[in-house]
Amino acid sequence: MKEMLLCVDIGNTNIECGLFEDEKLTASWRLNSTISRTPDECWQGVAFFLHDADIKTDRVKALAVASVVPRHTSSFVAMALGRFDPDPLVISIDTCPFLDVRYSDPHQVGADRLCNAYAGYHYYGGPLVVVDFGTAITLDVVSDEGAYLGGVIVPGPLAAASVLHSRTAQLPQVSFNFPEKVIGDSTDHAIRAGLTWGTVDMVDGMIERISRELGTHIRVVATGGYAEPFTNRSRNFTGLRPNLVLEGIRLIYEKARGQA
Repeated sequence: MKEMLLCVDIGNTNIECGLFEDEKLTASWRLNSTISRTPDECWQGVAFFLHDADIKTDRVKALAVASVVPRHTSSFVAMALGRFDPDPLVISIDTCPFLDVRYSDPHQVGADRLCNAYAGYHYYGGPLVVVDFGTAITLDVVSDEGAYLGGVIVPGPLAAASVLHSRTAQLPQVSFNFPEKVIGDSTDHAIRAGLTWGTVDMVDGMIERISRELGTHIRVVATGGYAEPFTNRSRNFTGLRPNLVLEGIRLIYEKARGQA
């Protein structure tokens, strides 16, 4: 049986794990990242989902992590060191110097954004914008040579809905679906129109501004757990790859370990 690579994307809301056999994403699952875990608890979670996917734990031989939450990073690294991998990779510009990052301070770029950009360029070429629909919406810009140029960060619709509900006495927490009409005939309708269609128009507007700033036509790829309903209603997207961060982690791991 082939050895497998465990890729872990640690964000502020979720921890997304993916298990790769060569280029194939064999299984994936999500954990809540608001809960602190010991290395043994991390392994317990991994082992549970491996069992659920009918995959033996001894097939997992390597770990690669993209993280913006250091306390979780250390737990997963300790898990790997104690269980299956003496040299896990934590992705950063220091551990992966082949990444061409043109931020004023490259250390400020989240590892997930680097992975999105690297994988997006691998699959689509450049110039490219990767739009990740998560708790925050990030738009990451890649040059035609594959360099990470920077991007835009805005609150995602669920985060905006939560703020509206918590900061205003009379505005309700609303369901998250697209109304047929933009002009709301109730408060619930009006909020949903703003959060859904407003997000589509904001993203389309930023994509078009980025294209004008670069002075060229750009490809646009979407990823993230909330991407599909927005890309279906946008006028700008080239493609949709929901697991782009995990794919980027794999690709960067292979490059860093001399396998690509």
